[in-house]
Order: sequence, then structure tokens, then C-alpha cells
Amino acid sequence: MRLPTPVLLGLIGTAFAVLIGLGVWQVQRNEWKQDLVAESHARTDAPPLDIVDASTSAPDEIEYHRVLIEGEPRFEDAMFLANRARSSVRGEEIVVPVQPPQGPAVLVNFGWIPDGARDEVMGELDASTTAPIAGLAVDASGRNGNQIPSGSWSNLDTEAMGEALGYPVAGWFVLAGEERDTEPSPSEEPPVAGWQRFHNTTPHVEYALTWFGLAAALVAVAVFRLVVAPRQEAARAASRSSEARAREADDRPTTSS
Repeated sequence: MRLPTPVLLGLIGTAFAVLIGLGVWQVQRNEWKQDLVAESHARTDAPPLDIVDASTSAPDEIEYHRVLIEGEPRFEDAMFLANRARSSVRGEEIVVPVQPPQGPAVLVNFGWIPDGARDEVMGELDASTTAPIAGLAVDASGRNGNQIPSGSWSNLDTEAMGEALGYPVAGWFVLAGEERDTEPSPSEEPPVAGWQRFHNTTPHVEYALTWFGLAAALVAVAVFRLVVAPRQEAARAASRSSEARAREADDRPTTSS
């Protein structure tokens, strides 16, 4: 069944508008993400916040800021995030509440350790950790975690962990250590700590080019289907008609005088 030309043009126009709209949306998303990257880098490059300034900031305002926490680590209340693999090596992450002189405790992620290294690493941390503790602040809003049967946790949830600890905990946490240029490796000395800057990993530009490319391909197909192909068919028809007339002329009997 062949659609009438006006209907076909309407469908093509609608599809073209949708594809262009999707491409523009991806361009806008890319600009938005680049603004987020620039804002997060500006926060990270700012001077580190001390615990007093950090405690007066909302979780979303302190995110991506470097912080220095003066306080007492409560290693006896340490919690562990289970099932944290690094390059197929199973392990867990150490989360320790640090109690500043005033205000709620701050949960500090001291890094990753392989399974079976908990007792040794915890002893070393307890003996070597000194104030202030430096790291990067992370907004914990919207995180959902629960304590699993082994006693470890499925995710770093400051609200749920605070309830389990029985004392106030800030709505943000800290990734301890310094900035990293590379991904953490299980071959490093545990705990494997540190953090990386926020980067946009979604290829919005490539997505936009894909949508624009599909729109261009649709236009090309439509032009061929509605313009080029009919003209070619008309030319072939004219050629066939001309050949038929020529054959008729050749077949016509001639009279001699």
C-alpha cells in the first residue's frame, strides 16, 4: 500500500523534527554537563574547607570541595561497604566516623581493601591516622544503603548509618586521600584511597551527531523517493515512448511511386 504524497510528507516532516529535536537536546545536555564540570572543578580548586566551615554548609554546597577534618576517628565504630571489586579482585571499603570538636560526626571513606585484610589494615590505620584528615566532600543525599546479614553495608547511607551508630552524622561524607590521576589498582598498598575529579563521561556530542546524521539521511531518502526517483521514472517512460514511436515508424509500410 502506497501512502498519498501529502501523508508521506507529513510523516517525514514529523520524523525530521523529532530527530533534529533530539540532536538539539543532546547539544543542550552537553552544555549543561560542561557547566557542571566547570563548577565542580572550581570548587575542587578552591582552598580546602576546615570542619567549621564545612559543618555550616549544606551537603549540595560542600560537594566537590576539599576538606580538612580535625577530630577523633572512632575506629571502634568502623563500618564496611561490601562487594567492592577492583579489577575482579573482591574487597570492601572502610568507613570510619570522625568526631570533630563540635557538630555531628563525619563519615570518612578511608579506601578499598581486599577481602581478608581487614584486621591488619585497621590496626595500621588506627596507629597511623593523624589529624587533620584531608579528602573530598561528597553529597550523600538520595543514597540508599542497608546493613546486610554479615554486618557490612550495601552502600554508604549517612542517614541509615547514623541511626545504626546512635549519634548524629553529617549528610555528607569524605573520600580520604589526595587527588588521583589514574584509576585505583588492587596492586597498591591497602587501603587504596584517593579521589578523582568529576568528568562528563556521557558522549552527548556523539549522540547529537548521530541524531543529526539520521535526520540528514531521512532527508536524502525523501528527496530520492519523492524527487529523483519520479524524475528517473519519467525519463525512462519518455525514452520507452520514444522508442515505441520509432518502432512504429519503422514498421509502417512505405508506398512507392
